Amino acid sequence: MVDYKKYIRGNKKELLNFKGNLMSTASGKTVKSIMVTSAMNGEGKTTAALSLAYTLAVNAKDRVYLVDCSWNAPTMDKVFNFKELPGILDYFLDEISLEKVVRQTQMSNLSLIPFGRNAASSMEILKPELLKDKIAELKSSCDYIIFDSAAIMGSADMAVLSAFFDGVILVIECEKTKWQVVELAKRKLEDAGANIIGVVLNKRKFYIPRRLYG
Repeated sequence: MVDYKKYIRGNKKELLNFKGNLMSTASGKTVKSIMVTSAMNGEGKTTAALSLAYTLAVNAKDRVYLVDCSWNAPTMDKVFNFKELPGILDYFLDEISLEKVVRQTQMSNLSLIPFGRNAASSMEILKPELLKDKIAELKSSCDYIIFDSAAIMGSADMAVLSAFFDGVILVIECEKTKWQVVELAKRKLEDAGANIIGVVLNKRKFYIPRRLYG
């Protein structure tokens, strides 16, 4: 079995503070569905999504659905050692009920919805009104949905999908991703109507002792 804990980044205090900061940036709005994305592949968005889901479920005791919609490279089924089964895309296409795609993990408050078996490569097959209803059903079944999406620059569909969520977190790999690329990804999200509520600076290097950063 794959050890999911090796994917968790940040200690308990840091992650709980992140939850508090996340909710405070929502400007009083209810935030239950959160898309975690990045400008490019390989910036650590899956690790960030898993860390946030773990914190909400295990430390904050919230009921959480962690959804794998990393179009190009879904990995959550391997992290939690699940076989290939129907998942979120099958559910979005209205081919299967919610109960049949939710998988209980080793943690009592954390459930996984894998990507699924459907090989569709574009969101154009999804009907906006049906998608809106499906996400509403997901929100009514748990406290939080953490949605691990594909990278914005790697899929035109992800920016469109972002508008259906209460908030979007953009993961940026420090000292690698160019600010022009981040700015373009941010603009694509905003043009689609996304509500960007936070940014995670991943793989940050501390050139002086970390405690001096305050």
